[in-house]
Amino acid sequence: MKTACILTVAALLAGGSAVAKTDDVVELQTPRTTVRASVDAQGLQGPELRLRMTDDALRGQAFQRPVDLKLSEQRIQGTVGKAPVDLSVRERPDVVEVSGNFAGQPSSLTLSPSELTGSVGPCGYNLIIERDRKHYSGTRACGDQREDDVHLAIPETLGQGSASGRMAALSLLLSHP
Repeated sequence: MKTACILTVAALLAGGSAVAKTDDVVELQTPRTTVRASVDAQGLQGPELRLRMTDDALRGQAFQRPVDLKLSEQRIQGTVGKAPVDLSVRERPDVVEVSGNFAGQPSSLTLSPSELTGSVGPCGYNLIIERDRKHYSGTRACGDQREDDVHLAIPETLGQGSASGRMAALSLLLSHP
């Protein structure tokens, strides 16, 4: 009986740690594609995203394009591919807004605990938080293609850094059609 109880506890602990690891994944799921990346203190790692984040920079590769972004409290500047990025960052209690140009395209994105709305690059989003308070769901339009049933998971680890770092990483993810 003790052995069965110990094995059950061990299985639950192992399952718990596996579940905890999935909490550290940023994921964008659309009817056409799913993009996932692990998030840790060093940055984001996944098949399409290999990014290193420091207090003042986000560098690496995103969707086979080089990324070189400088981060400050109120600005994100640099390049994605060969296109310029120049975003102003405004942080209010529970809300972060960016506006300007991302990869050469006008962009304005707002993230709050209840919704993510606006456009970044060629894509516009209208997502609201789900009841689980872990996923945003709604619609997006990239160019002339509208998609319903879009889901975005933002792990807490992505929110632990600066607002400009969080918004730079999300902009890279969300700007991919």
